[in-house]
Amino acid sequence: MFENFDPLKIHDTAAVDESVVSRRHKRSIHSILHSYVGWYDPFAELIQNAIDSVEKRSRVKEHKKKVRILIDEAASQLTVSDNGIGLDQASFQKFLAPHESFKEAGERGSKGVGATFLAYGFNYIRIDTKTKHFTANGEMEGARIWLHDANASANPEVFPTDEDHIDDAFKEFDQGASITLRFDKTTKPSKLSWPGLKSAEPWFVALSVKTAIGAVSEKTNLAIVVKHIDQNGSVSQHDATQTGYMLPHAHFAKTGEYGNVVEKISENVEKKGAAAKLPISIRNLDAVWLNWSQSDILENVEKLSADEIDGIKKHELRILASFMSGAKVWRRLADSKIGYRPTANIYGPGIQMAADNMPQGEMIQVPLDRYIGRQNQVHFVVHFKNCVVDLGRKGFDRDLVDLAKSVSKKIVERNFTKIRDCLRNEDVKKKEILQGDKVDSWKKILENHEKTSPLSLENSNFFIPVNEISISSEPSREQDVVALFNQLIAGGVVRGLKVVGTNEMSTYDGAYRVRIGPSFEDHVFDDLKNPLGISDEVAGDYEDEHPDGFLSSKLYVLEYKFSLDGLISDITTGEKKAADIDLVVAWEAGKDYRKYFSLSSLLNSRGMEDRSFHGVTHVLADEHGNNVMDVVLLKDLIGYLNDPEDEVDRQKVYDED
Repeated sequence: MFENFDPLKIHDTAAVDESVVSRRHKRSIHSILHSYVGWYDPFAELIQNAIDSVEKRSRVKEHKKKVRILIDEAASQLTVSDNGIGLDQASFQKFLAPHESFKEAGERGSKGVGATFLAYGFNYIRIDTKTKHFTANGEMEGARIWLHDANASANPEVFPTDEDHIDDAFKEFDQGASITLRFDKTTKPSKLSWPGLKSAEPWFVALSVKTAIGAVSEKTNLAIVVKHIDQNGSVSQHDATQTGYMLPHAHFAKTGEYGNVVEKISENVEKKGAAAKLPISIRNLDAVWLNWSQSDILENVEKLSADEIDGIKKHELRILASFMSGAKVWRRLADSKIGYRPTANIYGPGIQMAADNMPQGEMIQVPLDRYIGRQNQVHFVVHFKNCVVDLGRKGFDRDLVDLAKSVSKKIVERNFTKIRDCLRNEDVKKKEILQGDKVDSWKKILENHEKTSPLSLENSNFFIPVNEISISSEPSREQDVVALFNQLIAGGVVRGLKVVGTNEMSTYDGAYRVRIGPSFEDHVFDDLKNPLGISDEVAGDYEDEHPDGFLSSKLYVLEYKFSLDGLISDITTGEKKAADIDLVVAWEAGKDYRKYFSLSSLLNSRGMEDRSFHGVTHVLADEHGNNVMDVVLLKDLIGYLNDPEDEVDRQKVYDED
């Protein structure tokens, strides 16, 4: 048994002023935690450590390697156990502190930040360890709360516990470690049910894509157990014997390996001519896949530059890829093949960067100049050796990202073009009949919506020369909001921003720059002619500094929603961060924002004083009154332009916030 200890004090025994040391440690820990932004990061850290531990033990003496992963939705906790090397007493008391690592130089995760993220990113951690000469069971609570409490009186400590192991099977291990994290509304993840994975097998698939179980370059023979307990207490288990990244094509029946498919195409052309029908074995495939080593890449990818060849050799590049039959496969994987929430982003098109034999970071789009639609059909994994990934799980050198993009682009545009005709294509006649029926039904729905929810905006100051908006019905979904907002910008109703671009494949919807001038009077508030304007003083300040007009050099993040309820859902699930978003454009406010924010209306004669730029209708603020983001509510904006007096009165509903 050990005495309770503070990992940070042990880490810095020479320090004298406790308050100074505490602040320094908090800054260091904050920096580490900010580098971990992915929902699956705690899974990735725990599993990486477990696999590293069993592999390290086997290098000394071969043994049957075991890793167990317990996902308990009912208790909102995750446990990962291994029969690796375990922690001796010195390691046990130091490994949670920032930048303490007991891994050898060159081993993945040797920077000493992962354990700190696990300890202080959550409010409960339990560590059970066994070695030949040391056994301990300890737990620490409230670390994340302490980290964000400037007035916390004492650092959190690890206390011994005699409670049974959370993973019952750990008692059968002769040595190793078992670590448990517990999640709550302040942590990310907060709810293990969020991805919608209903049992152990789909969880194994997700972990094979998001963690070190998804080994990219070298597979490990390893007894893996994934045990899942759902919110009702139902238990399921999935067993595997080897690590390995699970490409999306693995979930479809009829697929072909790229080299074999190309060879059969060549044989067919040689025997029957270029116009001959494809052999049935390579016809109507669900996917074509490849797994290329450095030498395969150099042999198969055309027109590589000298720098690209050097990079491929230096980093011993390996590329795994699935070229799928169409863009709809990602939804099929989510809805029926595996079963998960589509926004959980387990599978999707693009490039998954990888290093240290595991996937790391978010997906990157393949930058095609032609065959643009194929961006949504390909899933690449590009693995680099001999490179250092920044803190957390996402920082690859720009040169490495550019190399991955360039090589992937060449494969899509050249190599995959050779096998494109082998992929499954729906029966055209059947498709036309079904599509025609769907289109007719869709038209009827739109006509009915146009009758029941008409949209009208006529104003002599806008939409010159017709002076009325060209959209005839109220938005019914997010896509309608995007169309309406862009028409309001084009019609001069909203003048304070310039949309740079939108991207449905990234975390956020788009970006914009703030624009004021060069006709500064067009941005100044006027009750009748320009009711969405800014104050004359603010416009004057911009004109003094930028007489030729102001266009911000900084890009700001833009988010579209039908209702603010959708934004609140994204924020609370951890999919998006409020701090990243500068402007949200929605049709209506909804109600859920009241749980976390207040909404202040600028649709009155005083609103010009608080507008960041022309067209902002509301401001979202936190519980302390700090502005979180600007808001444009299109329903309120149009109501204000059509009937200002009535809309100003209706805006009082937000005063109740």
